[in-house]
Amino acid sequence: MDVQARTSLVVYVSSLRQVRQLKRYGHLEYVSKRMRYAVIYVNEDEAKETIGRLKQLRFVKRIIESPRNELMALLGLSGEQKVQEDQINFEEDEE
Repeated sequence: MDVQARTSLVVYVSSLRQVRQLKRYGHLEYVSKRMRYAVIYVNEDEAKETIGRLKQLRFVKRIIESPRNELMALLGLSGEQKVQEDQINFEEDEE
């Protein structure tokens, strides 16, 4: 089973009534009622197409794409978490 690369989009809306429509474009993760934005996750390879479709909606004010991938590349880090030796030793001591 392959893990699909995903990216998050922060979508600012004019009204919360239409937020349910965002479920068509990706996985709706969070909705802020006070600040009127929603966080949705979309497949990384389809992100540009999805942003284009979202911009055409009347109730969408602004879309911000997550800069996580660019930051990881800039810092020279990989997306995978590495297990530290201290954690391995701690687990062995417990047994």
